Amino acid sequence: MAKKKNKKSKRRLAFFGTLSLFVICYFLFNLFYYSYRIMVLEKTKSDLEQELKVLQKNEQSLNSDIQKLKDPEYIAKFARENYMYSRDGEYIIKIEEDNVVDEEKKDSFDYKYLIYASVVAFGLIIIYVSKKKNSE
Repeated sequence: MAKKKNKKSKRRLAFFGTLSLFVICYFLFNLFYYSYRIMVLEKTKSDLEQELKVLQKNEQSLNSDIQKLKDPEYIAKFARENYMYSRDGEYIIKIEEDNVVDEEKKDSFDYKYLIYASVVAFGLIIIYVSKKKNSE
């Protein structure tokens, strides 16, 4: 009889132990999952708040542009500068700025190719050294 009770209690202990382990794991998983979701949502909230500030500044800028565009003198100046309109007796001379950009591109050094060349050279050195060791 003692063995039967002992066997039953072991079985019951295994069953409830396993069940409680699953319940604990379930609650821990939910705790970590929802903590992670809260962190992600807070990050999203802060990103959206920053975007809102940028959009509000943009709105203020656009509102000031609207006010400026109601002024006929500003419209005339804007059209002359951006769309090459001229007053009577004025001549328009267009100066291209593309050459300046091309010269800046020529002067800037692209380090990406230097890194690729270094990796290839390092690989070749390793291959050379390994072949040298194998031949000895």
